[in-house]
Amino acid sequence: MNHSDNGGKSPPNPGPPGQDDRPSLLGQQAVRAASLGMFLDGFDLSIMAIALLPLRAQWHLGTGAIGNLMAAALIGSLLGGLIGGRLVDRFGRRALLLPNVALYALGAIASALSPNLATLWIGRFVVGLAVGMDYPLVATVVAEYSGESDRGRGFAGINVAWYLGAFASTLLGLALLGLGPDSWRFMLGAALLPALVLLWLRRRIPESPRWLMRRGSQGAAREALQRLRPALSEAQATDVLARFSGAMRRTTILFQRPWRKRLALSLIPWTCLDIVGLGIGLYFPLILRMQGLAGNNTAAAGINAAFLLVSTAGILFIYRRLDRWGRIPLQTAGFGLMVVGLLLFAFGIAAHEVVSVYAGSAVYSLGTGIGPGVTAMALSVEIFPTELRASAGGLATAVSRLGAAFSAIIFPRLEAAWGLPVVLILMAGVSLIGAGVTRGCPVEPAGHTLEALEDHGR
Repeated sequence: MNHSDNGGKSPPNPGPPGQDDRPSLLGQQAVRAASLGMFLDGFDLSIMAIALLPLRAQWHLGTGAIGNLMAAALIGSLLGGLIGGRLVDRFGRRALLLPNVALYALGAIASALSPNLATLWIGRFVVGLAVGMDYPLVATVVAEYSGESDRGRGFAGINVAWYLGAFASTLLGLALLGLGPDSWRFMLGAALLPALVLLWLRRRIPESPRWLMRRGSQGAAREALQRLRPALSEAQATDVLARFSGAMRRTTILFQRPWRKRLALSLIPWTCLDIVGLGIGLYFPLILRMQGLAGNNTAAAGINAAFLLVSTAGILFIYRRLDRWGRIPLQTAGFGLMVVGLLLFAFGIAAHEVVSVYAGSAVYSLGTGIGPGVTAMALSVEIFPTELRASAGGLATAVSRLGAAFSAIIFPRLEAAWGLPVVLILMAGVSLIGAGVTRGCPVEPAGHTLEALEDHGR
């Protein structure tokens, strides 16, 4: 059932999209090429979790140093989100497609060659800066270049790409662990190869017709629309472009009614997800080793990969259902499963019940896959106007990464002071907040055009 911010009523739907709504092969390629930026993020985050195993031993890193290092990329993502969103709205969707990836490659090289902890921190910060700038770009491209009837699939595809990157880097990390104490250098440097591939794939992505119309470039907008939706007749294209046009609004409207309710739905659940997901995800292999649940680093990496597959299975389950079932119900259900999984995980650690630990981890992983792991990014851009879409997405990226950085720094300290079960219970509480805000601000984009959602927010 669809809801909105107008007494729970749905925004007006202009009718079901037709065959001409579907993007061309070029449009589909544009969405996929942009989405592969999330492959790099998943690759980087998971390879760092594996690289930490030999790095911690080689450089004798303590709890504080580990937390600060793991937060470097997240702090970079915070700034990158703020900067990238504004640049994408100001200069166009194509503006950062290539510079982001080049910056990522530079950071990966610097990380791999780092002679000391300070240099490694800077390298990781640069990687995070590039990833943060890419988040609002990718989300905006998927929202604006996908057909109205399958935007949800596009966002599910983003997250499949993320988990494929995470799984690929975990397998690579497993293979490289045998190289010895310096294996972490090869792991961090390996990100250069997918970055070069992505540079090649993104070179032909056209500009967004929606963005061009808001900037008054009608000729360029028509040309871009014809490339993305060649099945449209001249009359249909004229009608679509007329719907894409509109007055430019300032960023300050996001903090006014009714947009601030949408902003809360965009910011808070995603921040809850990152506090929990990245806090646990960054340290899960290390937790397995320190709790005696994995006999060696290879086993820890393998178990981590198995739970990544569980999350991927959740995404694949909702792939064809997201546009029918809606973002709000799935996000709420996903957070609920995360709460149950974390509490079961905490019980297993406290009671030394290995089955409960693994069952809780599986339920938690499934929850992230069917819910906020997909829907949080979609909600960060779909429910905002074209001229502010990337800025809103960038703000959501920045705030969520602020929560993630806090979690990365504080997680090992809280675990050392209070014990892992208490920290997991706290994380369950954060997940519960995410579910509550989702239900309290039910703006449902599924089944509606971006323009219908935008008009309903005026």
